[in-house]
Amino acid sequence: MINVILFNKTDQLLLNQFKKYSSPWFSYKGTYNRKTPFYYSNKDFDWAEKLESAYFNDIKPEIEAFMKAKGHALDPYFNVDLVGNKSSWKIGGFYFWGNKIEDHYKYIPKLEKLLTNIPGFVSAGISFLEPKTDIKVHNGDTDASVRAHLGLKIPAELPTCGIEVGDEQRGWEEGKVIIFNDAQKHRAWNHSDKTRYVLIIDIIKPEYLKQSKAICANAMSLIKLQQLEYQFALVRNSPGPIKGIFRFFCKIHSLFSSKYDFH
Repeated sequence: MINVILFNKTDQLLLNQFKKYSSPWFSYKGTYNRKTPFYYSNKDFDWAEKLESAYFNDIKPEIEAFMKAKGHALDPYFNVDLVGNKSSWKIGGFYFWGNKIEDHYKYIPKLEKLLTNIPGFVSAGISFLEPKTDIKVHNGDTDASVRAHLGLKIPAELPTCGIEVGDEQRGWEEGKVIIFNDAQKHRAWNHSDKTRYVLIIDIIKPEYLKQSKAICANAMSLIKLQQLEYQFALVRNSPGPIKGIFRFFCKIHSLFSSKYDFH
């Protein structure tokens, strides 16, 4: 009987280790210290297998067509401090927190159909990491979503090229999905002599689906605030409460000006 009781208590502790929270975390709330996993199992998300199954016949040809048409006009990631070189990390977006990027998503009709059939899908875009580049340790803006990387062009295996979330490192594979918690501290690197390409996808967690619009507006406001900090010293040097006011107006603007398309 004693052994059974001890087992049950241990089992309960394991069950409670990664609990769900009633409201999502955002970076303006301070340090992320929730007990949530670094990575998620693909078995818990049926869309991961669907993306992998469709990769070579449907997704890869569309991505290659997009790259041929738009690869020359990709945007450097705005937070240059994370890489040190403005051109080392670039993004080619299709959807961004519920907003379609009209001139891009038209190149990916089959991929778009796959993505928009996923409940909670809000973002997708190609991430380009140039050779000999490190993305420094950072946290994402929220834990309301899971982030997936679908390998597109992977120039090398670990330890030359990879991602680290928490204290666990993983390598990408072409056509394979990695799902992780973007709110946890993470970094990535490409120490090869060729560019690394992955498709980034954000999916709002099932428990937060009813809050999708507010989540997207919050995420957009945080990103816009960071962009303002890089553009204007006045914003960058403002105390926290003043930055909070800037973020509030960014959120209001996002709520009323964005054309959200939720699925």
